[in-house]
Amino acid sequence: MPLPFEWEEWIHDHRTAVSAASASLIATSIGFPLDSIKSRLQVQKYNGVVDCARKIYKHEGLGGFFRGLAMPLATITLVRTVSFTIYDRTKKRLADPASRWFNPDSLIGRASLGFVGGFTSGLLLSAGTCAFELVKVRSQLEYIIAKSKGVPYQPRGTFSGAALVYKENGLRGLYFGFSLHTLRDTLGTSLYFTSYDSLRWSLDGPRNLGIPNALVPFVCGSTCGILSWFLVYPIDLVKTRVQRDALSGIENRESATQIFERLSAKGIPRLYRGLGVSAGRSALTHGTLWLLLENFQRRLESRYHALDLSPKPEVASS
Repeated sequence: MPLPFEWEEWIHDHRTAVSAASASLIATSIGFPLDSIKSRLQVQKYNGVVDCARKIYKHEGLGGFFRGLAMPLATITLVRTVSFTIYDRTKKRLADPASRWFNPDSLIGRASLGFVGGFTSGLLLSAGTCAFELVKVRSQLEYIIAKSKGVPYQPRGTFSGAALVYKENGLRGLYFGFSLHTLRDTLGTSLYFTSYDSLRWSLDGPRNLGIPNALVPFVCGSTCGILSWFLVYPIDLVKTRVQRDALSGIENRESATQIFERLSAKGIPRLYRGLGVSAGRSALTHGTLWLLLENFQRRLESRYHALDLSPKPEVASS
């Protein structure tokens, strides 16, 4: 059933935001258990992914895989909606024929548009997303932090955990690791959209290398998710450890530089501890995200153009 015209027009004008929000809710829920395992692998020793998953289930039950989901589900959906909106509008502004900074019909132009749109989005959003992600990390590592403090493990809700961080450390506590978070998001988002737009252009139409058209967004999304994570993963690893140590109240904590030097001294693979599960999560989450997003956008376009928007004759009153 069609909505009132004003609503239909608003949805059409904001179809990128509406599609991003809907797709993100589903993709975040699907990938969250793997994200939870990733956070634990970064800060605690386990004998692999299976061992980590088994111990989470043993100590925390099935809910341990979804601990802290409420905040990310709300905030990641909001952040992705704003991020895709900034990215989309930046690209449209730069590709406007009136100014035409970049040619969207070439690979270099498409990649450049993706990079600038991603960089702008990542930089602008990092100030607001740091606090949200820190609360997510705290929820995921709640059991580990309790052990390091030598206090009984007491599960807390997402918002209760945020209140506790604020009570113990003030507003400053919500921004532990801020510089690392900003660096990670700006670099990661730039590469993310650059690689997606480049690959999407390369696989468009007859260039799809035999990949079914319906699966092209999933393939592109999975690939760009893995590539961007590979670039920023060492930064994310150090950030998580900085935040864990700060939340645990450890005195004389190592700096980010010291953590990086200590881990890199043990070999480059040490900087990618937990990358496998993170790459799997990124492939699943971002493949699903782009598949749903493009599908939702097409449906909204078709729905809008199928509407009978011609003026209706007024009925003469008797």
